[in-house]
Amino acid sequence: MEKIECNSCSAVVEKELEFCSSCGDWLGLSLKDMENKDSGQGETIERTKKAPEKLLNKPLSTYGATPMPSRTEVPGIRAVVFLTFLIPFIALASYFYNQNVAEEIIEQVEIVQQSTTSTTSTTVVTVLKKQYPINCSSSSSYQDGDGWSCDKLYDGGKSTWQDNSLACKDGWVEFNFAKEFFVEFLVFQNVQDNKSFTRNHKVRDIEITTNDSDFILSKELQNDNTSQWIDVNTTTSYLRIDILSAYPGEEVSGSQPFDECAVEEITFYGRG
Repeated sequence: MEKIECNSCSAVVEKELEFCSSCGDWLGLSLKDMENKDSGQGETIERTKKAPEKLLNKPLSTYGATPMPSRTEVPGIRAVVFLTFLIPFIALASYFYNQNVAEEIIEQVEIVQQSTTSTTSTTVVTVLKKQYPINCSSSSSYQDGDGWSCDKLYDGGKSTWQDNSLACKDGWVEFNFAKEFFVEFLVFQNVQDNKSFTRNHKVRDIEITTNDSDFILSKELQNDNTSQWIDVNTTTSYLRIDILSAYPGEEVSGSQPFDECAVEEITFYGRG
């Protein structure tokens, strides 16, 4: 079989090959080969359809491949990278901002209400705070004078109001305030001393009314001596609490229950 020499690496290869089996370079066709192929005379020169594998070891640029696009040719890549870092930063900043705002709202006591008239704008600040009655009255008292009267319900101490041996039956207390205000809630406190709490009758079901005939609020209290919050949410200068039922007093270490209904404190919170 006839041999030829590769022009690129000088390797001796078979003439029938189209690419050098040593370096992979194209061997080309001689003028004589081309004439023989065109005329149909002489031996037929077969060429492989596939380049040797060694050819594939050369850089892609050798075969005229299109180069990979550069960063400047793909502007979208820059935007994607930018957003990848920007979005988490915005989310983190938003989290800390909202957290700080929430803490400020929780700690804030003052609420600013903006009211606008046709001629001017006025800012009115209302503060949630304790509101104290100017006087009170009740269905009965265990003892006249300063003993167990209803004003003990807002004196801030551990003294109590007690009815006159009625065990809370048909009991009521009412309070008057110097001016109208928005009653947001009240805190009902039974006797805190465990022994006295157990032996006295305790308020159970109550009904709250005001000078607004359309307002009425019913609530069942728990039989314990912790503070119990009651949402009221109405504007008034007068408030009445009617006792509808009670928890009975109990014996403590051989000591008989009391006949009285006892309440230690009722605290009002509102604005205005």
